[in-house]
Amino acid sequence: MENKEQIAKAAALDRIVNYETYISSMNNAQLIAIVISLENYGEAASALTELSIRDKEKATPFCSKILEENLGDEFLQAVAFNLLYEGDQEKAMEIINKNVSSAPAALLGAIMDNLSTDSLQPLGQTLSSGLLNSIVDRYLELSNADKKRILENYEWFQESYEDKLL
Repeated sequence: MENKEQIAKAAALDRIVNYETYISSMNNAQLIAIVISLENYGEAASALTELSIRDKEKATPFCSKILEENLGDEFLQAVAFNLLYEGDQEKAMEIINKNVSSAPAALLGAIMDNLSTDSLQPLGQTLSSGLLNSIVDRYLELSNADKKRILENYEWFQESYEDKLL
């Protein structure tokens, strides 16, 4: 009995540490179960990414839920935002409008990167100065350590929208 417990613990530890090696071999239902459970945020991010690669439409609602309900950590939220932006820009823009004032650093960095990428596209051209400045305002509210972590994202964002930022 004790041996079975040790094997189960070792298997659980292996899963926690090595999730990236087996995620790609899982079916969609298994990936969804990992995302829903949120037991390991890194594993959930990998599962969500794999699901998005296979079927963006299946992944999008989970991305939205993570962002709308503030689930997981800031890194899972950043991954969810990147995938949502790729799959449903309209929904991603709703998330930005609702949550930019409280976005953690990693999520804010993802927002800035995605918008910077599209700065010359029709979407980027139509963004209001008010929205863009609210993103800058949120960056300026971050701690110095958080600002430093996403400084490159911020600099690219400023460069991309220099004509619309005050």
